[in-house]
Amino acid sequence: MSNLTKISSESTASFLEEKHVLRFLIIRPGETVYDIQRHIQGNLNLHLTENGQQEASRLAEEMVSENPSLIYTSPNVSALETAECIASSLQIPCKVLKGLRNQDQGLWEGRRVEEIQRLQPRVYRCAANSPQAIAPPNGESFREVQKRIQTTIEWLLKRHHEGTIGLVICEPLASLFRCALKSEEAKNLWNFIGQHGLWEPVELPAGQAVPALQR
Repeated sequence: MSNLTKISSESTASFLEEKHVLRFLIIRPGETVYDIQRHIQGNLNLHLTENGQQEASRLAEEMVSENPSLIYTSPNVSALETAECIASSLQIPCKVLKGLRNQDQGLWEGRRVEEIQRLQPRVYRCAANSPQAIAPPNGESFREVQKRIQTTIEWLLKRHHEGTIGLVICEPLASLFRCALKSEEAKNLWNFIGQHGLWEPVELPAGQAVPALQR
């Protein structure tokens, strides 16, 4: 996602002065060995590479101007290591939120995206065009993931009404979470596998209803 947005501290402060919003910072963890060749990580617990650790430190520096009050993280190891680096640097709480765990990719876990595209071209194309139509073999369906995301968003909105919080989430759940918050349709999630060390803000006006699921 090359066009991820980063807002300056001055524009952020000005925006928050004008209206009360709850601001989510969706943070992709630092690099793992699976990101390098775009292996599907799913819920495999992989530590950050040396480059991934450097990315986590850079993310911590960039978060200073965003001033999050706390960091919620997926229980996946790469996310947890990234979140702990950010929280320690900013001296804010870091809490594991089970609802942010990555999508269970079943038998696809560990396989390269290129391998699925080459050996299962029909499945690859179908999943690219209509992610809701394909479930990873022995994994978590799109609909199951949507329900979990919806429950997690509802939980967050009950506890936070304004300000900024960080969410450290692995792909593809990070993109699905973003789509749910923005009420956008998810498309071609393959493109996001392997993204790391990136972040983007999503803002919700205070009192806004929970975004509806995109079917």
